Amino acid sequence: MTTHDPTRTRVLHWFVRGGEAKTPDGKTVAVDVDPIVVGRDEGAGIVVADPEVSAFHCELRAVNEGILVKDLGSTNGTFIGALRVREVVVTSPVELGLGASKIQIAPTAKHRVDVGFSDRFGPLVGTSPKMRRVFGVLERVAKTPLSVLILGETGTGKELVAKALHDASDRKDKPFVVVDCGSIPPTLAESILFGHEKGSFTGANERRKGALAEADGGTLFFDELGELPIELQPKLLRALAERQVKRVGGSQFESMDVRVVAATRRDLGVEMNAGRFRSDLFFRIAQVRVELPALRERVSDIPMLVEEICKKAGREAQAPAVVSWIEQRLGSHDWPGNVRELVNVASVAATLADTPEAIDDVLTLTRAEGDPASVRHPATAFSEAKRGAIASFERDYFAALARAAKGNVSEMARQSGMERHHVRAYLRKYGIAKD
Repeated sequence: MTTHDPTRTRVLHWFVRGGEAKTPDGKTVAVDVDPIVVGRDEGAGIVVADPEVSAFHCELRAVNEGILVKDLGSTNGTFIGALRVREVVVTSPVELGLGASKIQIAPTAKHRVDVGFSDRFGPLVGTSPKMRRVFGVLERVAKTPLSVLILGETGTGKELVAKALHDASDRKDKPFVVVDCGSIPPTLAESILFGHEKGSFTGANERRKGALAEADGGTLFFDELGELPIELQPKLLRALAERQVKRVGGSQFESMDVRVVAATRRDLGVEMNAGRFRSDLFFRIAQVRVELPALRERVSDIPMLVEEICKKAGREAQAPAVVSWIEQRLGSHDWPGNVRELVNVASVAATLADTPEAIDDVLTLTRAEGDPASVRHPATAFSEAKRGAIASFERDYFAALARAAKGNVSEMARQSGMERHHVRAYLRKYGIAKD
């Protein structure tokens, strides 16, 4: 973590248009960069006592242009006039319709948000305002016992954040235990979390601790929390609330002391409205919420990220060449695999940085000179030209990826830093055969 003189002037700020929301009962609530949930549930930031409003109906937050309104999969919808909105940025005063209730929201003038001084936290780096603000939050909560929920797309570094929180806490010398909720076999889920006694079920040949007991004194990280089986959620909530656990087949409770950090790419507001996730467990775990921005929202961080990637690969001297190559070849790429994808691309580029042409040949990101598909017409509308460039890159990238991985989708997902279903979608999109 970067250290600095606390008296030093903070020179970087983030300017956003905040706003106000006037609730049905006449109260005025400030809308800032941290999201405010509107809904019927008592844990919502703005509680609306209307049976036609969902438990977690919509979300409000300040952004550069105004107030972002995002529906959270509500049953009856979020409306502006006769228009049902899923996600919209409001730039002037409007009235939101939620069930039979109305909320007035009005953006205000831009104001300055202090985003902190540090440009890194553990292995995470970034100079963009969004990442500096994330680092500031992580620094403040690291040494507290508060549970933290990390949100973000695949590849944004959620597990890195969890481990960095653990390493910066007073529990750093105790266990850091990871539970991948997406890969828990339903029949063994309870045993994995709580442990079991010998003979408690077929195959239980010895007494074993569960993840909660293994993490005693340390940190328990739930990766992909949104995948946790619904039938297991009340038992986990009880264990966390009572700070004790009972093994499957056991009769006695054992005390435990764990700090919970969790991550998910799912929208848990939608999951709670659909009855797939318990709101009481959500508020137990999400005492602090940290949202990691996608790489496309922090492209200014790419040079610093590339420097770190090259340094770890022992190719620090090649960093300027790799940054230059990425800026020239991938200036319009939106990085669907986020930082994980950048790591893969930059690692290959750093290895071949002495001969930039070799990078093009290996990653097949450009077409040979004279190929009609490579011609770019300056007179073409910008949006059309950009779409064409992105499509060309995506087609070539996934064709080369399929060849390199010999059609193995799991290997393609690993190399690209993307989920398998995303890889399959790109293969279908461009008609690329896996073999």
